[in-house]
Order: sequence, then C-alpha cells, then structure tokens
Amino acid sequence: MSTPIDIPANERGVIRVFAINAAADEIAQQLKTLPKADLARQLLNSPHLDTTSVELFPVSDLTGMGLAGYLAEGYAVADSTLNADRTKLDALDGYVLLLFSESFKGGAATLTPTATLTLIGTYAEAQPADSGPPIDTDSAKPYSGAAQMTPPTPARGPAGSALVALALVVLSGLALWWMLS
Repeated sequence: MSTPIDIPANERGVIRVFAINAAADEIAQQLKTLPKADLARQLLNSPHLDTTSVELFPVSDLTGMGLAGYLAEGYAVADSTLNADRTKLDALDGYVLLLFSESFKGGAATLTPTATLTLIGTYAEAQPADSGPPIDTDSAKPYSGAAQMTPPTPARGPAGSALVALALVVLSGLALWWMLS
C-alpha cells in the first residue's frame, strides 16, 4: 500500500494523475477481462468508488501531444501549474490513470491505492472567471413576466366546415354508386 491520500469534502475540478507500475502488456491483458472502471477500483483499493469517469489508457495513445499537452488541451490545466511536472509527465510510459473529483460525489474520502499506483501530481482544472456583475433588473427576477391566464383561441374560418361538407358529399356519392352497381 502507498501513502494515504486525503480528499476534502466538496472538492471540484481536481485531476489526480497516477502512473501504473506494471507492464503495459499485463494491464492490456487485464483490460480484456475487466472493465476499466473495475480495474481502476482495484488499483485504487476503493471497491465503492464511482470510477465511471476515470480515464485509464496507455500514454502511447498521446503520441505527438504528451500527457502534459493532454491535460492542458483537454482539461484546461494551466501551463503554469504543469510546468513543474512537465518533464515527469512527458517521460511516463505504459498506462496512466486519471482520477477526477466527481468520483467522490462531494464527500470526503481517504484513498489508499495499491503499490501498483504512483501519484504523479494533482492538478486543478481552470475555472471560468465571473463574466460580470449580477443582473439586478426587475425583468431578471423569477416570475416577473406577464402571466397569460388563458391561451388565445385560434381563429376559425369557413375552410374547415367546407372540407367536412365536401368529404360528406363524396362519401355519399361513393356509397350511392356502390349500392347501385
């Protein structure tokens, strides 16, 4: 077992990157018999953890981009955050596991991953800045629109009645023709 990792309650937008210390062939073989979510739970030593959003993949899938580039481009992790670990991230080979805050559903937790996992780093996704001050106008308040109690009645024209009358005449003519034949 490795060092326990404490996850605070209500954590949002954090990505933990783990290196998987096993031969790539061994992990590929395990993935043929186990879903990624189940293998992730085993590696994290957390049987009840929601691992549906966990990413588990070979770093070779990121050829030309690298893991640091993937985190920057795919998850908007700031370059200033990645710079300290860029060399380490891009030097990884084999499989990696990305664990996201949403796996903990806002609850506090303590992870005790197996010795097969090594925590490489913890990175925060970029959070959007507030775009401006709150809107305080009356029209932005809930239920401020004019209520319409009854829907307007659609206009009725003579076309509907004329079509019904025409259909009845045609049906009567067909019935009379059939009876006389």
